[in-house]
Amino acid sequence: MTTIVKKKLEDKSFAAKVDRAKVYAGPERLGTSLDEHIQLVIEALIPHAKALGIEGSSCPGGEKP
Repeated sequence: MTTIVKKKLEDKSFAAKVDRAKVYAGPERLGTSLDEHIQLVIEALIPHAKALGIEGSSCPGGEKP
């Protein structure tokens, strides 16, 4: 799943107003890798999927969150 998020970040039209430098610097400041941080955020959002309107969303390629 982290691969999918990282590919999206490479697409300049995805979240176009987001400062990519800050996205990459955040995990570094927390002492973790970008992959670990993305996975942590995904896992933190899973219990809130229904409220976010993403309940039942499947992961492309059959990946598990």
